[in-house]
Amino acid sequence: MVRYMKLFICEKPAQARDIARNLNASKKHDGYLEGNNCQVTWCVGHLLELAPPEYYRSDIKPWRLEKLPIIPEQWEYLVSEKTKKQFNVIKSLLKKTDHVVIATDPDREGQAIGEEVLKKCLFKGKIERLWLSALDDTSIQKALKNIRPNSEVTGLYESARSRSSADWLLGMNNTMALTVLYGAGNVLSVGRVQTPTLKLVVDRDLTIENFKPKDYFLLKILFSTDNQSSFWTTWKTSDALLDEVGHCLDKKSIENIFYKVNGKPGLIQNVKEIQKKQKAPLCFSLSALQKTASGLFGYSAKQILDIAQSLYETHKATTYPRTDCNYLPIEQFEEVKSVLKALSQIDSKISSLVTLCDLNFKSTVWNNEKITAHHAIIPTFNDKIDIYKMSHDEFNIYDLIRRQYIAQFLGDYEYLQKSVEVICESELFTAVGTTPIKLGWKQAFDRHPEDEDDETDVSEVLPNLTEQMKLENQETKIDSKKTKPPARFTEGTLIEAMKTVGKLIKEDHLKKILKESSGIGTEATRANILETLFKRGYIERKNKQVFSTQKGRVLIDIVPEVMKNPILTAQWEAELEKIAIGKSNFTAFIQSQSALLQEMLSKLMDSKKRALS
Repeated sequence: MVRYMKLFICEKPAQARDIARNLNASKKHDGYLEGNNCQVTWCVGHLLELAPPEYYRSDIKPWRLEKLPIIPEQWEYLVSEKTKKQFNVIKSLLKKTDHVVIATDPDREGQAIGEEVLKKCLFKGKIERLWLSALDDTSIQKALKNIRPNSEVTGLYESARSRSSADWLLGMNNTMALTVLYGAGNVLSVGRVQTPTLKLVVDRDLTIENFKPKDYFLLKILFSTDNQSSFWTTWKTSDALLDEVGHCLDKKSIENIFYKVNGKPGLIQNVKEIQKKQKAPLCFSLSALQKTASGLFGYSAKQILDIAQSLYETHKATTYPRTDCNYLPIEQFEEVKSVLKALSQIDSKISSLVTLCDLNFKSTVWNNEKITAHHAIIPTFNDKIDIYKMSHDEFNIYDLIRRQYIAQFLGDYEYLQKSVEVICESELFTAVGTTPIKLGWKQAFDRHPEDEDDETDVSEVLPNLTEQMKLENQETKIDSKKTKPPARFTEGTLIEAMKTVGKLIKEDHLKKILKESSGIGTEATRANILETLFKRGYIERKNKQVFSTQKGRVLIDIVPEVMKNPILTAQWEAELEKIAIGKSNFTAFIQSQSALLQEMLSKLMDSKKRALS
């Protein structure tokens, strides 16, 4: 029997084809490619799934409280029916080799996809790891020269299976318990990430619905100079008249000042000019891309993820998309020229912008200390890309990614900020204006979401003003405004809220963990979490906005506090990181979660008894 030197196990067929091409393994077979003394196969995502509750306890159906909790002594993975054929292909190939290279996606779940199959097939040979951040030929060749021992990253697998098993433990048991107690024939599904996410939407909706707008007031004067140049100023309201958010609700006090200054001239007391700079927005992480594209184009989070995946796998136009990082490694700075050259060759319409780039300018995006498992999403230096083969939506996302990258080499946006203080009848009025000096990175965009709340773009340009200059009062007015509730979530802002959920936590150490672990969910899973909530009828879309349903609100009312609180994720992430680096283990983690589960189920049953008594 021929024993091949290496078997490469990839995550998806497209990934396998790219790697096989670089290995000169071009002979096609059913489920794998072969050549140059190696074979390349693929997993189609997770080929295995955790066994359902009935696997461990055959009498679990119909669900009954006395049969809970189900805590497996030995966790079993079953082959999914829809991927059984491909699993058998890999199983057969593993019998013909003693050397495997895991070439799945470079993250915790990718590691689990590869190692799960090897353990299920009882593979005992040599295992190595190919670590890829992009699928262009240059990146693949570079990675092939730096294959590492799998033992260096196998902690990621232990961390991944700890997370998935604990999610099964709490999710399955709580779902069964809640369904029995409150479901009335309907399944009530809960989960560590999906339920706190649902609570974010429910809380936001209730805040909006219970919001009572208040009137607040601004006093303004339109002053003019001798040469008839005019500008608006705003009264510097006394702190004693401001509420906790800086609004003046006392109309009578505003009116008293109005009568005092109406029609009266002003005198400039102070003029300040400060030259300021604004740095380019960082390159995209997946969540940042989802937030931006959702705001610009109205795409769903799942749609943006799918497009980014297609740009990575099918078009080879951008790097690995499921990243939580906005930064780039300094080592890649030497590739900038090649990337920009490729962008110009791919699309002549962008070449004029590329010519403005300063190849020696290093923006804040270059920072090795900020790099996680993957760097930010950027264009590849693949100059064979055909943008006309992209769909309209694909091109929109590609254009965002390439412009965000180009912006890093156009320099800072520089502007002159002028502030003026005017005295009128002993009352202080102020104005701030800006004048662009150098557009810098802003040349890369026709519009950019970061500009929406940027005062440097919306404030007026002030005329030439000097101290002690006398001003004529052209108009005095009181602007009446209303306080506004927070905005409804879009999918993009909801994903951002998932990522920054730590801001809602009071405990500093847990807040810190959630900030470091990027909130609840991951870049790879947040879009699917939202899709799950939509499909289960807990939330719904209306005009690009996200609303909670009555079904979702009822669930939040009855679910255990622990399951709807992001603190649980903070606690998990601390432990999972320890597991990944070998300072804790699967058994200890599952034991702690089993104890927590027992406590939750006990409280659920006690709560139901009190409701019935």
